[in-house]
Amino acid sequence: MNIQEISIKNFKGIRHETFSFRSRFTVFIGDNATGKTTILDALAVALGSFFLGLDAISSRPIRADEIRTVTVDGQPRPQFPVSIEAKGMIDGQRHVAWSREIIRQKTTVKGARALSNIAARKLEQSRRPKSERNNKEVIFPLIAYHGTGRLWAENEEIGYQKQAEGITKAYTHCLSAKSSSRDFLSWYKTQDDSIKKFGDPLDIIHLKALKAAVLKLIPDKRWVDTEFDYKLNTLVGTYSDGRGHNHRLAFNQLSDGLRNIIGIAADMAYRCIQLNPHLGINAVVETPGVVLIDEIDLHLHPIWQKSIIQDFKDAFPRLQFIATTHSPFIVQSLGVGELINVDRPGNESVPNELPLGKVATQIMGVENIRSDNFERRVKSAREQLAQIKTQGGKLTLDDYLNIRRVVNSSLINETDDPEYKAYLLAKDQGADK
Repeated sequence: MNIQEISIKNFKGIRHETFSFRSRFTVFIGDNATGKTTILDALAVALGSFFLGLDAISSRPIRADEIRTVTVDGQPRPQFPVSIEAKGMIDGQRHVAWSREIIRQKTTVKGARALSNIAARKLEQSRRPKSERNNKEVIFPLIAYHGTGRLWAENEEIGYQKQAEGITKAYTHCLSAKSSSRDFLSWYKTQDDSIKKFGDPLDIIHLKALKAAVLKLIPDKRWVDTEFDYKLNTLVGTYSDGRGHNHRLAFNQLSDGLRNIIGIAADMAYRCIQLNPHLGINAVVETPGVVLIDEIDLHLHPIWQKSIIQDFKDAFPRLQFIATTHSPFIVQSLGVGELINVDRPGNESVPNELPLGKVATQIMGVENIRSDNFERRVKSAREQLAQIKTQGGKLTLDDYLNIRRVVNSSLINETDDPEYKAYLLAKDQGADK
């Protein structure tokens, strides 16, 4: 399953916009209040239409407070029609178009039947014996939304997961932007306990698949394993110090950025396994679907921001990701067709061919990438020049060299162009001779 196009009308702050998705990973950029999160919310409404065909799973309706309003005579007036139309593909070959809209304060379901009927058929087929469906396996798509309110389950009691149909567990809270790691931690604890008691080979395989996905998303490759610690009642990682010794560290002691990404990866892997347990060790890498991530750079160290997109692609090769970011490091890591600039449509060159400074200025619209310290030095140099002129003096060679050193030293530190940096260094060294 993937989304190829979405058209949004009168939803939150968007009057009418259409966006196309040409790649497996799409990242939206733009100033705050330009609608990046609104686009993800609209996508969540579209994706939630799939659940209209499933038992006991709530879809994502358009809420009354999401209707766009304009002020007329000092009063807010709701604008209609409010609609979200989507086009996509399911099962790799079936093109589908569907829609949701607000009529009489309720979100319609009629326009979504093209998608919900597919979901209903999948559910019905999955409950039939394999012999009645020509031994074909039914593949359910992962659908998930990780918003900025995502949290690691801290100071929460992690209990054992109750028995329920895998489909129900996998889709529960999957479109809640304020997701928590509690569900997957409960599943992990239950699986681990079952393995210790019964040694079920399939449980072992599923836990191995989840561990592999989590370890792929950890940038420090010294991490070698994860396990559930029953005394601490949380997930614990094992890492090697490079000298033949292994150390254990509870994941809730890690940085916010690392915890968030591990939480997203583990939650996605857990849901893939619940949806398609028959895929065994390949449940994570063969499950298709769509994942939304708001502010993918949230709390991440810049070094990790450079590789996180590729890490997600490698860990989940069949998934489509649609995310937002404010990070030039993440933008710089994107390839052809992977960037949508909400502020400056059409200004979406190939970011990974540009130095970081040009990504910030040319693509992200940052007017000045120089530090305040640099600007103060330039101002000081100008003031020195002005003072010499007002005093009727002439600029001596020593004055000139001193002023140039002040400016060049800042330029050398500020530039990310290696050739220009070398040029400035050579000029500065030549002035000393």
